[in-house]
Amino acid sequence: MTNFLSQKGYDSVPILQNVVGLLLITVKVNGIEGLFILDTGAGISVIDTKQANHFLLILQKDSASFSGAGAGGQGIEIIPSQGNKLEIGNYVVCDFTFSVMSLEHVNQAMTQAGIQDALIGVIGVDILKPGKAIIDYGNMKLYLFAADKIESKP
Repeated sequence: MTNFLSQKGYDSVPILQNVVGLLLITVKVNGIEGLFILDTGAGISVIDTKQANHFLLILQKDSASFSGAGAGGQGIEIIPSQGNKLEIGNYVVCDFTFSVMSLEHVNQAMTQAGIQDALIGVIGVDILKPGKAIIDYGNMKLYLFAADKIESKP
């Protein structure tokens, strides 16, 4: 399948799975690498508030809003961060907007499940849909396609 999809313009990225079954992928944000949850049910991609400085995010606090729900939390402040460079393998978006919010409630649930690593963020449908994502569970790979607004690395 890798050869076929590669010929069609897709790039493959390895997927890891943690002890509770969450899918994890390596993502670079503004040139800094981290392990993110791959979540086909998340409408937007999110970075934890505690990670904002680490990933050099510029927060547009005047555009903050409050979430009614999502990621298991209610009434959580969501702050946009525009103009970020996102890289997943050779799939690159040069002007991506992340939603920055506290993922403390998720981290607490993961700690209770025995996972000690703090959650950095979530990659959602706002990346997966334009990237025409294909998840190959058998080989644990994510395939992304370079589309119009997406740039591929040489």
